[in-house]
Amino acid sequence: MRRQLLTAAAVIVLAATATACNGDGTDPAADASASADKSPAPQQSNPAPDQGGAGQGGGQDKDKGQGQGQGQGQGGAQAVGGKLTLKGKKPGEQLDVTLKGFADPAHSDNKYMKPAAGKRWVAAQFELVNTGTAAYSDSPSSGAKVVDGQGQSFTQTMGSVTEGPKFPVTVNIAQGAKSLGWVVFSVPENSKPEKVQFTLNGGFANETGEWTLKK
Repeated sequence: MRRQLLTAAAVIVLAATATACNGDGTDPAADASASADKSPAPQQSNPAPDQGGAGQGGGQDKDKGQGQGQGQGQGGAQAVGGKLTLKGKKPGEQLDVTLKGFADPAHSDNKYMKPAAGKRWVAAQFELVNTGTAAYSDSPSSGAKVVDGQGQSFTQTMGSVTEGPKFPVTVNIAQGAKSLGWVVFSVPENSKPEKVQFTLNGGFANETGEWTLKK
């Protein structure tokens, strides 16, 4: 009986020794944990910027800006010598209108017809070119105005000037033809004209051209 107990004890001691010597004396679980800690963390791949979207957005803004710039140029005021294309009320009515000159003061060519007391004459010369598809008949002087710094508008007045011939009461401009003439205005002596305006159809068309005068 005693021998059997000693034998069993020896077997237990050998088993413990084998367990202690296994794996370099290190704990397998600890090794696994250490290996996990030392392994490189997975790299997160950040999505690349959507260059295509950004490029498209930039292109749209640029085009839009150009479009706004073009729209503003076509519709904005011109200086003396500038040309504007205006449409009339009837189909096919279209003129290229150029303010060729502006006289301030303008001088009467008739000693019996002078500006009234406290007034002076100014005059604008327009060139009208029919670029439409229909003949154009109008009273151009009725569609012209001068606007001063206070916002007051002045229409044509009777009188002729030494600067050049006025438009006749009615002009008939065939397709591709043109007409040139002066329009005379009477303004207060202290008035400072700043703009000249022109509208087809005796002033009743929907589009109005505008020219800015030098101050």
